[in-house]
Amino acid sequence: MSEYTEKQGQYLAFIYSYTLINGRPPAEADMQRHFQVSPPTVHQMVLTLEERGFIAREPGKSRSIQVLLPPDQLPRLQELSPRGHDGGQAQIYQIKIMLEDSKPPIWRRILVPGNVTLGRLHDILQVAMGWTDSHLHQFIIEGAYYGEPHPDYGFEMRSETRARLDQIVPGEGFKFRYEYDFGDSWLHMLVVEKILPPEPKQQYPICVKGKRACPPEDVGGIWGYESFLQAIHDADHPEHADYLEWIGGEFDPEVFDLEEINTVLRGMGRGKR
Repeated sequence: MSEYTEKQGQYLAFIYSYTLINGRPPAEADMQRHFQVSPPTVHQMVLTLEERGFIAREPGKSRSIQVLLPPDQLPRLQELSPRGHDGGQAQIYQIKIMLEDSKPPIWRRILVPGNVTLGRLHDILQVAMGWTDSHLHQFIIEGAYYGEPHPDYGFEMRSETRARLDQIVPGEGFKFRYEYDFGDSWLHMLVVEKILPPEPKQQYPICVKGKRACPPEDVGGIWGYESFLQAIHDADHPEHADYLEWIGGEFDPEVFDLEEINTVLRGMGRGKR
């Protein structure tokens, strides 16, 4: 079997990683989104890989590509910068984050490159919402769980650092959940509203809009937060003084500082996740 080129190796690594993460092989459209190339380019690459004996597939059946090389002979899938393979730029995903059951709604709208890992997306969500990353978390995507695997979990947790946003999102309108703090169980619904070309000279990620403050950590989940707000706004409430002391004297649930969020996001850099 002949050696593969660098570009062919990246396609093989993507097919292998996508299959491992999602439990099924990628479609050509998934490769097109990942590498930011045209459908004919992807199709020609598939034909070349098949002709050279690197992959096999069932004629007429979608998502049937199998890598024939052992994993230890595959290259590491490169983490893309905001520029993708072939000089193309990664598409930008506009995502609305909604804290479930919050009334009035607590939400954010962010723009992130499609090539970020879920681990990196976790970091971005923490900053955008206002959490302090003091608890465990997980993504729940079509029945699968992504996070930081641990042997004590009683279920399969797939690694969030090996799954990329553009690998798990099939297109606009896709919804998935992010849970933060398994005790308080802050559930966030994430909706991919748009997939856009990047704006010249715009740095990503960026938060473009939002409403209302993030609840305090360890307040007891969404229902505890409602009780907390009732107490601090009612001087006659039996827990009024205790809650005010606990929160540091004051708390405004309507405060949302977009500039502060983006200052932190700009200072994050690319990181290693």
